[in-house]
Amino acid sequence: MRTAYTPILSACLLLMGLCGCGGSEAADSDDHHLEHFVPAHKPASYSEAIHEIEHRAEHLSDHAGHGHDDEASEFQELQDIVGWLPELAADSDLKEADWNKANTAAKALTSTLATKISADGSLDVKMLPKAIASEIQMLDSLVAAAGKPEPKIHHGHDHGHDHGHEHEHEHEHEHEHDDHEHDEDDHDEDEHEEHENAGN
Repeated sequence: MRTAYTPILSACLLLMGLCGCGGSEAADSDDHHLEHFVPAHKPASYSEAIHEIEHRAEHLSDHAGHGHDDEASEFQELQDIVGWLPELAADSDLKEADWNKANTAAKALTSTLATKISADGSLDVKMLPKAIASEIQMLDSLVAAAGKPEPKIHHGHDHGHDHGHEHEHEHEHEHEHDDHEHDEDDHDEDEHEEHENAGN
């Protein structure tokens, strides 16, 4: 037996279903956005990562003990870059054996950086470049095998060269056309002189 509440219940269930779908789509959209979020300090390639690690370690060392406000955040970014090394190495041209070397060196770097954080949270980075020198040397030795990003192709020079070539070709064509017209004029003059001589 149907009651007066049946249509109301059905409407409520329908609204709940619609709200649930909307919430699911919003959650999927947020997850999709997070998956494609790339931090600004993430290097684009393996070779760039090695350069960034060296540069940042030297920067931290040079400013150690000077009350640098951004020291903690810069150190965290350095740790992030070291953590991305295996991924960047995998995206490079490194063979499996070389990737294993890069991965081992990255783990060693992670361990070394962890020792630079004291119990009270302060950082001991004065001698950081020296502390990671051997790992950096190993990672740097693999840069050539990893390959470098493709350089941007500039078409301006080629375009100018082609344009100049086409212009030269057009100039030659015009020159040949003028010579042809000049030859026709000479031919007409010769025929006119022959006609006058025949009349005389």
